[in-house]
Amino acid sequence: MRSHGMRPALAKGERLNDSPWHMMNLISRVHWMPIMRTFLIVMFLFLPTIVHAQPKAMPVPDHGRVMACCLDVFPHKLKDTTNIADTKNYVFRGKVISLGKDKNVSICYDVEHMRVAGAWVGKPFVYTSEKNMGPNVEGEMLFATRPGPGWAKDGKWDDPRIGGEGPLPRDWVHYKGLYVHGDKVVISYRVGDMDVLEMPTVEQNEYAALITRTLRVAPTKYEHAVLICEIPNEKSVEMITLHGVKAAFVKATEKKEGLLVLAWGEQEGQFKVAGHRLFAVIPASKFHGSFEYSIAKLNLSQLKELGQFFIKRNAATPAVYTKGGPPRWTQAIETAITLDDAKSGPYTLDQIAPPEKNPWNASVRFAGLDFFPDGRAALSTWDGDVWIVSGLDGKSTKATWKRFASGLQQPLGLKIINGFIYTAGRDQITKLHDFNNDGEADFYENINNDQGLTLQRHEFVMDLQTDKEGNLYFCRSGHYIQSKRGDNCVIYKMSPDGTELAKFATGFREPNGMSISPEGVMTVADNEGNGIPQTPIYRLLPGKNYGFTPPAPWKKDAGGYKLDQKPIVWLGPKVDTSAGGQVWAPDAKTWGPLAGQLLHTSYGNCALFSVLIDKTAEPWQGAVWKFPLQFNSGIMRARFNPVDGQLYVCGLRGWGTSAVKDGQFARVRYTGNDLPIPVGYRVVKAGIGIAFSAPLDKASAEDEENWAGTWSGMLKKVPSAKEMQELPITSTRLSDDRKTVTITLDKMRPVPNFALQYRLKSATGANVSGELNGTVHRVP
Repeated sequence: MRSHGMRPALAKGERLNDSPWHMMNLISRVHWMPIMRTFLIVMFLFLPTIVHAQPKAMPVPDHGRVMACCLDVFPHKLKDTTNIADTKNYVFRGKVISLGKDKNVSICYDVEHMRVAGAWVGKPFVYTSEKNMGPNVEGEMLFATRPGPGWAKDGKWDDPRIGGEGPLPRDWVHYKGLYVHGDKVVISYRVGDMDVLEMPTVEQNEYAALITRTLRVAPTKYEHAVLICEIPNEKSVEMITLHGVKAAFVKATEKKEGLLVLAWGEQEGQFKVAGHRLFAVIPASKFHGSFEYSIAKLNLSQLKELGQFFIKRNAATPAVYTKGGPPRWTQAIETAITLDDAKSGPYTLDQIAPPEKNPWNASVRFAGLDFFPDGRAALSTWDGDVWIVSGLDGKSTKATWKRFASGLQQPLGLKIINGFIYTAGRDQITKLHDFNNDGEADFYENINNDQGLTLQRHEFVMDLQTDKEGNLYFCRSGHYIQSKRGDNCVIYKMSPDGTELAKFATGFREPNGMSISPEGVMTVADNEGNGIPQTPIYRLLPGKNYGFTPPAPWKKDAGGYKLDQKPIVWLGPKVDTSAGGQVWAPDAKTWGPLAGQLLHTSYGNCALFSVLIDKTAEPWQGAVWKFPLQFNSGIMRARFNPVDGQLYVCGLRGWGTSAVKDGQFARVRYTGNDLPIPVGYRVVKAGIGIAFSAPLDKASAEDEENWAGTWSGMLKKVPSAKEMQELPITSTRLSDDRKTVTITLDKMRPVPNFALQYRLKSATGANVSGELNGTVHRVP
């Protein structure tokens, strides 16, 4: 939810359109150009009533001038649904722009269709992320358009998309991004061969709002038609003349309310009416052109009073606002870095306090993380912000936070590429540009938004990784309903410039994160549920299907899970109820015995694991060791700082997790302590071998009483006590270098789950204890 101020109070009993004087006062401030003096009055089909929001006790977050979101552009509360018939005017990729000094007028762009979906007066929306359905519109609708193309192609308005999913074809329209410059927002897109910069503005008093769309168009070889608004039907249009100027009025209600549509520009626009559409024609031209279209709701009785107030108008210039603008978030926030002085183990946890108290009431539920070469970190939040934090040199006790961007749609992945911050959101992959180097994003570039979206609340895009060639990879979930184009439950591969997008692997339920090693080894973890018995960590291979298919209401018996690709390891709910992403530790001494190893984060159980992999044959098999560290949020993202060489993790509390805090940012630091921990796992003919990072005491390691555990041959969420049997340990043997213990098991066999506990002593007499949870796919 965000606040844009409230509409000024009206006189008792007075509504927005009741007084004829409010429009005269408004139009008296509107300047006209003599070339264009065309204005039409049309009536929109929908005239919803005002919906009053309930007062909120918590401070309202300020998301800035733009919020990218999915929403139903209609003043009602949309319930959790997967049926488009339950919606009124649903927008899958919306850009809600707040207009006016007090932000009390909103306009929503549907960038899949490149249409203006609607505009309203009042609160921009009430935003609740618990259900992830998108915000609810609250206020009085001024006008709206039905879902469909906002520009015609070859004179046709028919939607060609398969299943109605994804944006229109790029040769029709393509959304390129948006500029934020102070209180101005400019939308950039392309229609056929014509580049367009569009800037919405509003002029208002306490009674009415006149919304203007200013279009600056590039030279074009073709004529283009742009949708302005909708009308009940063609017969409702009545042509009239006001003070020598031709106009038209559409009667649609007994109250004779309607929409005033004004048009002007460098070249005369040609309005046309067809079916339920009022559209304008932009002619072919060898030159740039400017066109402006304004809309205001008013009453028929006011028309005769308006003509005398028309005066010369100077057109706005969107291009002026495509440069670096003034800073919006000038205040930097300093928080404490608490260094843990624990010295009992090789790794410890430092807490970096997030900027929970900030002037914008912005939530700090962290969902993406990466580092600049100089050691500064960029973090994205589930609520749409990007923060840059400095002071992460390993010695400082203070971190400095600066808000860099806002209004993104659930950016659950972040990657820094050549100094630019990229985010992976539900709607698109975004590249953030800071033109004037003031520490704030000026241009939110759409690198790619080709995927189709479905009407479900849990269709996240998660994580963002790159390979050696610069290709980008990210995960898309969505287990409630199957995309008709097959675009959800997929790992995507995208070319560096975003022009090519392909399905790299399929068959996932809720993949929250992945990894790519320096050698190109890839992993991904999925989440249990809908037939997936436990949380798997997979070796990610191109072209493979990993077994899960979402249900499809239009197909009988569609959806489910089939075990096809065996994971490296299965993790039961006591280990990980909801997986996060992975990261490969750099092969450097700065991070101690686990250098070069794969690490896995648990969102559900707020934990960090090392993944020990037996790669001696196919399929790979592994075991995980849990770091004895306490995290307060569901850990999802992990990256290594190139300056101090330490691991930084972040996460949040949103959907199901055992987290106690909304957001966390922390550092897992190598202490230099040589206390033995597991660093290797291998299945041998008669049992399993566990390699430790430092020598063990021989007597304790070879005492069978110091080892215990269970295993189960049943792949179930929670095997029963009968199915979970005691590990049949017959002997333990320590290697000559005293670092590897071979545990011999009676009747060694493949099992999906085993748990092995140990209580030992190091060669120096220190206590060593822990647990391994692993999988055996094959026995030599």
